[in-house]
Amino acid sequence: MNDDPDDDHRTRTNLYAAVAVLLIAIAAFLVFNRLDEQRKLQRCVDSGRRDCFAVPTPPTPQGGRP
Repeated sequence: MNDDPDDDHRTRTNLYAAVAVLLIAIAAFLVFNRLDEQRKLQRCVDSGRRDCFAVPTPPTPQGGRP
């Protein structure tokens, strides 16, 4: 087995680089997803529709009293 310190350093560096690339890819995916949502919302508003925004409604009580 080869116990060269340079190989250990190279392996660690490659692992860090792979993790960094993975984190950048996840961040890019989230950013592009958010931009796509905003584009769809803007298209809805530009078309003159009034139901583009989700309006939260309070939950209705379940059971005996309203």
